[in-house]
Parts: sequence; structure tokens; C-alpha cells
Amino acid sequence: MAKQQDNFIPIGNWNLGGLADSKFSGIKNSSYKLIGWDLHSTPGLLKVAQKLTKDTGTTITAFCRARVSASTGIQYWFSYTDGKIWQNKAGVWTLVYTTSPAAGAAGCLGAVEYQGYIYWVTQSRLHRIAVASADGAAAWTANAVPNWATFSITDSAFHPMIEQNLVLYIGDGNYLAQVDAGVFTANALDIKTPLRVKSLGKMGTDVLLGTYVASTVTETEIIRWNTYSVSFTSSDSIPEVGINAFLPSDNFVLVQAGLKGNIYLYNGERLELYGKIPGNYSPSSYGEVYPESVANLAGLILFGFSNGSGNPADQGVYQIGRATRNHPWVLDMPFPISERSGGSLVMSSIEIGGVLAVGSDLYVAWKNGSTYGIDKLDYSNKLEAGYLETRVMVVTREKFTNFSKFVVAYASLPASTAINIAYDKNHAGEPLTETTEVIDSDRKIVYAEEGVEATTLRLKISPTVSSNNAPEIESAGVFLS
Repeated sequence: MAKQQDNFIPIGNWNLGGLADSKFSGIKNSSYKLIGWDLHSTPGLLKVAQKLTKDTGTTITAFCRARVSASTGIQYWFSYTDGKIWQNKAGVWTLVYTTSPAAGAAGCLGAVEYQGYIYWVTQSRLHRIAVASADGAAAWTANAVPNWATFSITDSAFHPMIEQNLVLYIGDGNYLAQVDAGVFTANALDIKTPLRVKSLGKMGTDVLLGTYVASTVTETEIIRWNTYSVSFTSSDSIPEVGINAFLPSDNFVLVQAGLKGNIYLYNGERLELYGKIPGNYSPSSYGEVYPESVANLAGLILFGFSNGSGNPADQGVYQIGRATRNHPWVLDMPFPISERSGGSLVMSSIEIGGVLAVGSDLYVAWKNGSTYGIDKLDYSNKLEAGYLETRVMVVTREKFTNFSKFVVAYASLPASTAINIAYDKNHAGEPLTETTEVIDSDRKIVYAEEGVEATTLRLKISPTVSSNNAPEIESAGVFLS
């Protein structure tokens, strides 16, 4: 733990601060950037996260925003655009089916396993196949039942799906359809137009409907329904462009809403602003979380942020997590996708599709222009390009301060690994200035004596990893003179 001294600025306890609101402001112990770190497995120790590695090669040829982990152990991934369905059985990826609906677009807008069947939905039709008869292309050809049911509204963009109280609910415009014990009902609940059901969640035994009108309408509602009354139980409106996704948490409800990274906490009656994905948002710079770009991995809430336009924030899989109930929930971004550009992470112009947790495994579907893939968390390799950037440090803004020495204390520094330090002086920006680091193995510190005269300073700490070995960092700091 870093200790305060008169001539020392401590940096540490990252698991208590997470991502800051910006480079200028944040709660105590928060950082401007936290890309590719494991904050929670050993509280107080900063570890490098495992990397995402592309698992699909060139097999996946479309963007998959819907996914199912079936009870048979097989995964199914559904194209958002062209009707294709792939299965992943023990790491072998196969194209098993191409949906041809009787009407409407072929892209899959939702999928789920329910009562022995895999259901998937396109614009106007609901399709299904028995789970026990869905292994391989021949089985799908023989056993799939396309066009099993027909929707009334036929929403072209959203058909979220969720099981609650042994009933499968499916959004369709301002209708909520259902499948109950094999019987389809196109209108189990209707809400006022022009609201459309974009996302679905749960609270106790109730169903929660996240709604959307249009990209030009900054007004939406969350609707709570007990699943048996003729009308919904309650609703709350917020000035956002849609409720995009319900984040899978335990005993509380978080939603991501609008195009500016806002996250809201729902208490059963009201939505309250909870946090924000930090970034620079504007009318031409925005993004969102897609309805199935969410997962919960061992109690850690994961969600993928996708660029809409202008790349307002880093794109990848974010996390809201804590180690125990004695720690605060904090936000960070541990999992950039597998794409690289000249060895650097690619975190712009990216869309994150289906995110799926299966046991200890994590799968992430993504789109980078016309390139597609599904990544898997690689437990044999640490992320090689992660980094941490501090918030702006200021001693006396109107005078120069001598930031004389940068120090990083480590718990371990395996062979062929390193800790690299760079800095940003007086808001000079990228590229940051690299330092010459010295390793003091007796004190287990890495330091750089730079003697930087500046009014403001930011540090960047980045690890050099070797396969599955990486530095473990206790704390850091800056000495003043």
C-alpha cells in the first residue's frame, strides 16, 4: 500500500478506485486508463489480465450479436445480418444452418434455450430446433423448424428474449410475445406506441422492459410487469435514446442507456444515474451496449461497448466488479479484443456482439469493419499490450514542480518481463515520453530518475509479459524535489 509523504505522491489501491471520470477528475485511487488488468483476484495487487485470443479463424463470416450456450455443452452463434448459424463444439467451429424466413429480414435478433428447444428470432418469424437434435449441419437440416411462429408487429431491429417464471418472453415493437409450454402468443402484453421493446431484464419474479423510440427521440421508459396482470405494474421515464441492455448483476439491476455511456441503477420504481463509461461524447461521437453484449463471470459484471460514430470511448469488454462486499464496485476495461495494429491494441471503430460466459471461459464476438471474429479468454497467455495511465497530477498549477523520481513497487517480476514507465508533461499528449528504468531487486522496485520540471504530469505504466508470466505490481508513486 502506498503511504503519503510530504514529497511523495502515492499511486495504488487501484481496486478501490477503478476508472476515473476523466484524466482530470475521479474518486480517490481512480485512474484515467485501466486497460488489460486484473484488479480483483488479489485485492491490493495489480495483475495483468489474461488475453482474448481469436478462437474462430476464418470460419465466422458475419457479425454475431446473439448467442446460446446450450445444456448439451454446445454453443450456437447467430449472424445479425444474413441468417447463418455456427456451432462451437469443444473448440470446433462449424456452419450448421442458414435461416431463410418466409418473410422479413434473415438476420437473427435474439436467441435462447427454453424447455428443450433453441429458439431464434428474425424480423417477422420465430424459429426453433430441439436441443437434443442440434449437433451438426445434417442435424440442423433435418430437425430445424423455421417459421414456427409469426410476430404481429415484426420489428426490424429488436427482438430481445428472456425466460421468467417458466415462460419465454420476446419483444416485438410495442408488444411482448410469449411462448408458454410450447404455445405461442403474439401479444401477451402491449405498451403504448411509439415505444418499442429493445431489451429485457428481471427483478424478482417480474419482467423489466427497456424501451426505445428512435435515434431522434431522447425519451424512453423502463417498464415493470408482474407477468399476469392485464397491464404493466409501473414505469419510469428518463431522457435517453433507449435502454440498450440490462447488465447481469445479482440482487440489483443495472442498465446501460442512451448513446453517451450512461449506466443507471433501478430500484424497482426509479432509475438513478449510477456511472458512466468515460469518454468524449457529442452528437457525432457516440456508442452503446448491445442487448446480448453482456455476461457475468464469477460475479464480475461484463459488457461490451460498441462504437456508433466518432469513437467516443475505448471499445472492448468493460467490467464492474469487486473482490468482496467490503470493497466498492468499480469500473475498468480488462478485455480488449484480439485485433492488433502494428502490435497495438485496436479499441476504435469496433463493435462488440454477443458476450458469453461458460464456466470459467469467456467468449466475445466482434466486428472491425468487414472483419469478424469470436475471441476466447486465453488462460495460457497474459495480455501483452495493456497499460495504466494516472489522472493528471498537480502540485501548484501556476508554478513548475520538479517531479524527480518515478517508482513502481512490485511483488514479482518474472524472468523476461519488465515494467515500463512513460510520462505526459504539461498536457503534451501522445506519444508519451519514455523513461530509462532501473531495477532495484533488493527493494523490489523499478524506478526512473527523470527530474521533470512541469506544472502537470501523468504517468503511464505498461508491463512487458512473457507468455503467461507478467509483473505483479503493489504500488507506484512520484517523488518531488
